[in-house]
Amino acid sequence: MRYGASVLLLAALAATGCQPASTELTESEREAITTKVNEVVTGLFDAMNAHDAERLLGHYVDDGDFAYVAALSVRPGLEGFSAMVRAYYPERTDLTFTHRILYTQVLSPTAAVVFTEGASSEIDHLVWTHVLVRVEDGSWRIAYEHEAWPGAEPPSRHPGM
Repeated sequence: MRYGASVLLLAALAATGCQPASTELTESEREAITTKVNEVVTGLFDAMNAHDAERLLGHYVDDGDFAYVAALSVRPGLEGFSAMVRAYYPERTDLTFTHRILYTQVLSPTAAVVFTEGASSEIDHLVWTHVLVRVEDGSWRIAYEHEAWPGAEPPSRHPGM
């Protein structure tokens, strides 16, 4: 039943929080943003597979607005998430991830959502929602991430869940 509750929560969030794609962008601008944010997400998975915590953390906004949701447990702020990443990834050289971008929605010139699915050497099916924002230097960073593992036990990197 826990999986059902998370699906309902995500549906409610999507229905209330996601606005239609911005009409102020041309098709070529939308395509350029889609390409860029997809590159950021692919780079994130490359860093995960390289077990490089600092490179991995470079994909996220470095401020208090960041939020990570694992299943239904929220970790606001980058500090706790960073500690988890630094403790987990360098030690797990056997861990590998695959991913496939399912859909990218450009919300505005400064916000986009990327939905991915994949697996790890620990869990057969993982899904992610990445909300990216364009930061002051023009680069894109992940400001919110939701990771779910439908039907599986939480991975060991998520203590207390």
